[in-house]
Amino acid sequence: MDFGLLFEMQVPKPWGPTTEADAYRNSMAQAVAAEQSGFTHVWAVEHHFREEFSHMGAPEIWLAAVAQQTSRIRIGHGVVLLPTPFNHPVRVAERIGALDIVSGGRVEFGTGRSIAELEIGGFGIDPGDTRDMWAEAVEFLQQLWTSGEAEVEFHGKHLELPPRKVFPRPVQQPHPPMWMAATSPPSYALAGDYGLGVLAFGMAVDKDAMGRRLAEWKAAMAASTRPISAKNEQAAVFMMCFCAASEREAREICQESFVRYLDVTVEHFLRWGAKRELPPGYEWYATALQKGPVRSGQAKFEYLLENGMILVGSPDTIAERIRGFQEAGATQMLVAMQLGDIPHQEVMKSIALFGQEVIPAIG
Repeated sequence: MDFGLLFEMQVPKPWGPTTEADAYRNSMAQAVAAEQSGFTHVWAVEHHFREEFSHMGAPEIWLAAVAQQTSRIRIGHGVVLLPTPFNHPVRVAERIGALDIVSGGRVEFGTGRSIAELEIGGFGIDPGDTRDMWAEAVEFLQQLWTSGEAEVEFHGKHLELPPRKVFPRPVQQPHPPMWMAATSPPSYALAGDYGLGVLAFGMAVDKDAMGRRLAEWKAAMAASTRPISAKNEQAAVFMMCFCAASEREAREICQESFVRYLDVTVEHFLRWGAKRELPPGYEWYATALQKGPVRSGQAKFEYLLENGMILVGSPDTIAERIRGFQEAGATQMLVAMQLGDIPHQEVMKSIALFGQEVIPAIG
């Protein structure tokens, strides 16, 4: 099984003159420590306007810096927001190509459209267009990377490109592995239909529910009739994680930060619920709260812990829960430890202990 460490680049208040810079420097040290501890992947999100929650607006810069300080760990751009107002597909192709070169062919290319109305509205995007924009970009990028030395042109609903050659080209052939972020249940089958690996970002999902969703993803991939340049049959499951010598120590260090992370995510879902008319594909986010753990503080944390929805505790406890997701079909455990007010040195300890005891236990 693979193991990935994901960075939101959280910068909680109060802020001082170097708070944001410290978060960047600390996260790079954590990424280097992840490679040394046996992690196979390091991932960085792309978010905009999400104060404190994520200051990772230019992940390709951070990932390029990490690539120069590491030699083996896979470099996960997870994910690039593909609606054109966020990132024109030509610029995406150029950046991914350059990142693959400077990393020595280590890029994993995640795609998505954003679940946050705050981001979508900030770039003046009609939420009803985001799925079509994503699909056009995925199709264009596959066409571009498999064209050899020929010029490529594209004529779609949202994207027009006259015949052009785009450089630089990625090292990996035909291109870096492509993934899709999946938060709502229908996204899993869509990822499978396009032949994409799935980045399972659904919050508060237990191993049984994840198993059903991954089964749908696999079935859709097997049944797909789309022209796919290269199937990616990997599935990464995201969870908040903190590893310590004892259950009590782990809970005391991470509880407040983990609850706040979930609360902020819920706040973004609520923004959809406030709309009179829900755009296609975003209906699930407005109703998800009716099914989730609508609790507060410690009760919410206990619910997540008891139902195996977060990875918190000793190495033995965490390894046991990861095995459940492995049995459900996950090929990578994707964890976030740099969350909220958890001190940098505590994150480093968690990474080291995870590498010393959890990774070898899974094999």
